[in-house]
Amino acid sequence: MTESTESTCMSPRSLPRYLVLADDLSGAADCAAGFASAGLSTSVLLDAQASAGAQSDVDVLTVDTNSRRDTAAEAAAKLQAVLAAPASQGRRVLKKIDSTLRGGWAQEVAVLQSALHAIALVAPAFPQMGRTMQGGVVYVHGVRLADTATWQLEHADREDRAAQQLHAAGLRCDNLPASVLDAGPEATAQAIAHAREQGVQALVLDVLHDQHLQTLAQASLQVEQAFCVCSAGLSHALAQQVPALPASVGSLDVPHAAGRLPSVVTVVGSMSAIAQQQLTYLAEQPGTRLHVVHPGWLRSDAQTTQGQKLVQTLVQTLVQTISDEVAQGLDVVVSLGADAQTDPAEGPMLARQLARLLHAPMAAAAGLVITGGETARSVLEELQLRRLRVHSESEPGVVLCITENQDIEQDTPRQWIATKAGAFGHPASLHRASRAIHSLLAASTHGGHTDPLPTESKQR
Repeated sequence: MTESTESTCMSPRSLPRYLVLADDLSGAADCAAGFASAGLSTSVLLDAQASAGAQSDVDVLTVDTNSRRDTAAEAAAKLQAVLAAPASQGRRVLKKIDSTLRGGWAQEVAVLQSALHAIALVAPAFPQMGRTMQGGVVYVHGVRLADTATWQLEHADREDRAAQQLHAAGLRCDNLPASVLDAGPEATAQAIAHAREQGVQALVLDVLHDQHLQTLAQASLQVEQAFCVCSAGLSHALAQQVPALPASVGSLDVPHAAGRLPSVVTVVGSMSAIAQQQLTYLAEQPGTRLHVVHPGWLRSDAQTTQGQKLVQTLVQTLVQTISDEVAQGLDVVVSLGADAQTDPAEGPMLARQLARLLHAPMAAAAGLVITGGETARSVLEELQLRRLRVHSESEPGVVLCITENQDIEQDTPRQWIATKAGAFGHPASLHRASRAIHSLLAASTHGGHTDPLPTESKQR
């Protein structure tokens, strides 16, 4: 148990210390970034073991349980381990889920509801990113979730309504229409309290625009025994409830990260259409080298003995080329290609193999930009990094972090890392992230301050 089940009614302008539980790394960082931008100290941890040794004084503790592909039992064990960690005690729980309802999120909500004895406020909407909820159904840029290409590729046989998924996980559910949110925070808080009194365990909230998220954020802080289940949309709205601080995160001291090669390596594990547009944009930038890794090179059982020798030669040549480019201070982009055998289920394996392949150049570079949650986690695990301190965003959904001192040797320079979900962003998003890291590197080298946001990001 992390928070007392006694009365926890709060002022709408106060904010409790949070424990954020996410099922993938890019989502964890995205969720944490809103709190960091509000001036709160925010760490992202890669597992329950890391949370066991986490500092208890951090304002917002975000843990990636890496459970999106887990069985219900595996996910439950991870959640219970995090809840039991000393650094988790006394925190208000926020469950981060994918805005398009990927993974076994409903089963995880059921575990948390049972452990916390609280009503789950389910709001995956993120209107700023084109995700809304109406009639208990997620819409992506106006298209019902079940009709999107991603859902049909990965979940064609699944129910797309959030309440039905929660009901299947054993929870008593209800839906709160947007008209209640339109009536304001007090009316919303009263409706939530009434639902809880009626035995509702999970309340799915329709959200059509950002003001609905602001209203829900304010209402949730007034309700006893409730926890939010949301995408980064609501988490950012919750962070905005923090009173204004004297300095924005962009003007704070920049952690020292000098001493590495002044190169940024971008790793693209996502095969989404948006990620491909971002690759095209990057390839057009001066001083950038682009390499594509064929997935067949990463399948150890897909080659004959002769073929394996050829692949080994190709891979060694590629890695040496990338390492040489990093040594020259060039920015390098490495993407995972596709072939006729590509299967979404291969994602974790390919991400691990790609990270292993790129270990040397990634370890040498001053900064990394990684798109795709599984790719990001694989890279950090390969580099034996289990904790990140969140600094800011180069734009919504692109999170700038720096490695924590606990994960590196005393004399090893820290490293800037940007993460982004694969299917988000503008064609220039990865390039902007790389530029933001270069700006932060320059500031840390000269001991100054910096605003990490590229000008065009602010104009979006």
